[in-house]
Amino acid sequence: MRQKRWNSFRIAIAVLTLAGFACACSRGDGEQDRKLTIGFAAMNVEMTWMKFAYHAMHKKAAELDVELITYDANNDVTKQAINIEDLIKRGVDAIITDPVDVKGLIPALELASRKGIPLVAFDRSAIGAPYLFFVGSDDVEAGRLACRFLADRLKGVGEIIVLEGAVGSSPAINRSKGFYDEIKKYPAMKVVFKKSGAFLRDEGYRVMEEALATVASFNALYSQDDDMVLGAIEAMENAGIPSEEILTIGTDAIPKALIAVREGRLDGTIQYPISQVEIALEKLVHYLKTGNLPEWKEHLVKPWVITSENISTGDFYSVIQE
Repeated sequence: MRQKRWNSFRIAIAVLTLAGFACACSRGDGEQDRKLTIGFAAMNVEMTWMKFAYHAMHKKAAELDVELITYDANNDVTKQAINIEDLIKRGVDAIITDPVDVKGLIPALELASRKGIPLVAFDRSAIGAPYLFFVGSDDVEAGRLACRFLADRLKGVGEIIVLEGAVGSSPAINRSKGFYDEIKKYPAMKVVFKKSGAFLRDEGYRVMEEALATVASFNALYSQDDDMVLGAIEAMENAGIPSEEILTIGTDAIPKALIAVREGRLDGTIQYPISQVEIALEKLVHYLKTGNLPEWKEHLVKPWVITSENISTGDFYSVIQE
């Protein structure tokens, strides 16, 4: 009798174990089939390059069949931190961001890490915060390329105005490093005025007006993005300075800059590759599905100089053909 009860007990345990295994398998299958949700804590989608980054991100998300929830910080680090905290509350699977200012975001990014939500940065690095990996453009090289372009055209002699990007942002820091390190090789080239225009066209116009009122003479202009350089060119033209008299180079190779290059109003621009957006999202989704990280933590896409001679190599050249 006791043996029969023991056998019955063992059978019951086996049935429950199999049932539990079946439930676990079922949950695993359901979890695997569930559509991934990724929070995109954007720095500012109103900036021209970021508009294209936004569309590239959403296009890639559709290709990868993931849901992308986008929050725009409008270039406000406090708002970006709040946006990240809200994405954490929504329980997203991961967050991808281009930090307005990493220092101001560290508490929010650390909170995401504690909640087990992986973070990936693109465009702007997240050094000092917990992040899986970063994909961006080699901005130090971009600064070097801009300097070499001016040095070549000016034959190593000239006075230059520099419009710097948003203070504290990694593109501005790295582009400045590349440019100012490189210009040391050309003792006859001098920076006669430099100031941040925050990567904005209106600020580029305003800062250029200030420069024109301050500087006695100059023959070249380097801008760390195209929005600022287009504003600066407008300010020069309104002041009666023909664009062809000043050697100019911007950064990003946005469509309006390519048009200005084609028209001869802008001499060159440095391509800020849009492919960094696609690489960052693709590698993040791969990690979420497989648990496998890329072989690198920092991946930099090489920029290049665009002039009227190679304008068709621009990422957005097809846009200006429409």
